[in-house]
Amino acid sequence: MELLKIRWLIWLFPIVFFIHDLEEILTVEYFSMVLPFKVTTVEFILAFSILWLIVFIGCMFAATNKDFIGIGPIQYFSILVAGIFLANGIGHILQSIFFQKYVPGVITSIFILVPFCLFSIKKLLLVNLITCKQILIYLALGFILQTPFAMGSIMFAKFIVKIVGNG
Repeated sequence: MELLKIRWLIWLFPIVFFIHDLEEILTVEYFSMVLPFKVTTVEFILAFSILWLIVFIGCMFAATNKDFIGIGPIQYFSILVAGIFLANGIGHILQSIFFQKYVPGVITSIFILVPFCLFSIKKLLLVNLITCKQILIYLALGFILQTPFAMGSIMFAKFIVKIVGNG
């Protein structure tokens, strides 16, 4: 019964993630000039596709009330919205302030990602599926985990592109 109250948010999440990353895909090569490494659009699309597929499969499991990689449906969704993706959206906003210019993902972070995450967190709190303490823990984990997840998927994508390019 608890899941019915948020199932539509779980199904909506992969769409929100896709829209956010579409902005990043369209502008990543421009921004990679200020990064200590180069990321091509193809590499970023592949990296995003890997992460999106994992998120989509996890949301599919969560929406049908099944555990995903040993995590319960409510907890999985809570970690996504209160942790990894809220931290990601905040990170884009802080990067834009730090660099004092546009960074890929900042527009959708401001207008879609962060509002969606905050709305979802509010809904999770209102139906007593998450606590304020859990939100803080997940947000801290999100700030810690988002970089290794992103870098890992980019490194994997670079590896695949190199193999395909040499094959």
